[in-house]
This record gives sequence, structure tokens and C-alpha cells, in this order.
Amino acid sequence: MFRLEKCIVYLLVACNLVESRAESTENSRSVCLLKDPPNQCGEFCLSVLQPLLDHIVKHQEQWNTSEALWLNETQGKLDRIQTQLAAQALSLEESAQKVPGDIKDRLDRMEHLQTTLQESLKKMPAELDARLMKMENQQKTLGDQLENQINLTKESQQDQLEALKNAMPINFEMRLAQIEEQQKLLQETLKKIPEDFERKLQKLEQNQKDELTKLGAQQSANQVTLKEIYTKVFWPKFERIGSRLFYINHKDAYDWQSAVDFCRDMGGYIAAIKDQEELDAISARLDDKSYWLGINDLQSSNTYVSVASGREVEFLNWNAGEPNHGNEDENCVELIRSKMNDDPCHRKKHVICQTDKEV
Repeated sequence: MFRLEKCIVYLLVACNLVESRAESTENSRSVCLLKDPPNQCGEFCLSVLQPLLDHIVKHQEQWNTSEALWLNETQGKLDRIQTQLAAQALSLEESAQKVPGDIKDRLDRMEHLQTTLQESLKKMPAELDARLMKMENQQKTLGDQLENQINLTKESQQDQLEALKNAMPINFEMRLAQIEEQQKLLQETLKKIPEDFERKLQKLEQNQKDELTKLGAQQSANQVTLKEIYTKVFWPKFERIGSRLFYINHKDAYDWQSAVDFCRDMGGYIAAIKDQEELDAISARLDDKSYWLGINDLQSSNTYVSVASGREVEFLNWNAGEPNHGNEDENCVELIRSKMNDDPCHRKKHVICQTDKEV
């Protein structure tokens, strides 16, 4: 449409130009007054404009053809776009129909889950309280059973020890009472016996003294036996070396503080050596390994104290050049091949334990 309007404008402009040219020509020649311009100038104008009109008609047909093609193409595009829009609208409508149902189902499931969680959370405190109460009751029951078992064990051990301790004194007192009774009877008899029986009485007194001596020896032997029984009950792993009881751990290795704790757990103390005789007796049972002793100068340098007695040690059998404090932390004493050496306390060695706090 725009092209057609453009052509009409061009046509009008051309007509004006032709008329202007004709007027100028006529004016240059002569002035001609037209009585009937349409009839007088129509043929001339048509003859002049005919090529232009033919050209316009020719191009108009081309334009109409192109415009029809363009309109057809545009209409096709519009149809395709309309089809796509309709398909999209249909898809959106179907999705819109499905979405509310899905959302509703999901919301229902979420509300159900939330309700279930709330109910579970409400039940949890009661269940936890019940479990805690049950655990506390079980712990209390186990504690009571353990305490009763410990008390029974202690009472049993005490009863056995009291029986062992009291067995000998009762027999001894009974014998002494019998002897005293016999002496009384003898004294009363002596009063009735003539003086010529003095020799026999002296012999009888000597026999009584011998009997008392035997009883004293028997009592001493019984005390030794009682001590051995006591040792076996309280320190079953300890053995008598010299005059004291020791335990030598050849198997496990500990740092010095762990060795101290190990001996205490066994009911004893980490060992210190009393004299050379005791050292020789202990060394005879050792191999070439290193053994921790309960001797250290942790509190004051070069002042070696026994863990068991808490006193400064009197007997030390140092190796040549020792103690040298080669490292800053060489504060604990080890025994190796009958000689003593200061060494860092964190190193692991075997251990010797004792039962008493004498040394």
C-alpha cells in the first residue's frame, strides 16, 4: 500500500512538471487560452505520460505479486506463531491443571510428616526420661551388687586372717593355762613332799623350762608360717629375696611414672635397694635388661629419694661416671647389670616392686 501511494505521488508530481513545462513553452511562444482543458490537453497528457503509466503498471503488477507473496509468507508465519501459541496455551493449561493437584498432594504429605514429627518430638522426652530412669536403676543395682560383692570378699578375707591370727594365740594360751595349772598342782604337791625330793623338783622345773622354750620356738615358726600365708593372700606374685618381698616384671616395659603406678596397683611400691647383700640377691634373678628403681632426684638435683619411704636413699651403687645428668631430664634411677644409672624418666624399662616402705 505504501508503494502504491508513493507511485501516485510521483504521478502527480510528474503531471505538474509536464504542465509547468507546457506552460513555460507556451509562454515562450504564445499565450493559448484553453476553453476545454480536459479535452484539449487529455490526449497530449496521455501521450506524454503513457510510458510512465506503462512503467508504473508493469511495476505495480510486480509489486502486487511481491506483496502477495510477502502477505502469504507473513500469513504463514502468523499461522505458525498462532499454532505455537495455541500449543503453548494448551500445555500451560494442562500444566496449570496438574500443578494444583501435585502441590496439594505434596502439602498433604508435608503436613502429615510435620504432624508425625511433632508427635514423635512430644514422645521423645518421656521416652528419654524412661530410658534414663531405667539406666540409672540398672547402674544403681550394679553398684549395689558390686559393693556387696566387695564387702563379702573383704569380710571373707578378714575372717580368714582373723582365724589364722587367732588360731595360734588360743592354743598357746590354752597350753600356758594348762602349764600354770600344773605348776599350781606341783607347788601344792611340793609342800607335801619332803625335802629329799628337791632334786626331782629341780629336774621338773628344768623340764618345764625346756617345754616353754619349745613352745616359744613353735610360736616363732608359726608366726613365720602366718607371715607366708599373709604374703600369699595379699601379694601372691611377690617372692622373698633376702629378708624382704619383691616382684620382678621381666615381661612389660613402662616409663618411670607408669612403673610407680604399676607397683601401687599390685599393692606394693617401686623398689629401692637396702644394701649390697640385697642388691646381689636381686641381681642374681635379673637378666641384661634395664629395670626402673623407686629412686629419683626430681625435687632436688643430686638428692636421691625413695618413693616408698619418702626419705633420702642411703645405699647407691652407681656405674662408673654416674650420675652424670647427660640430659636435662635424667632424674630417675635404673638398675642394669648390678649397677645404677640416672636416665630420662620417659624411657620405657622393666620394673622391680617391693611390699614394704622400709627403704
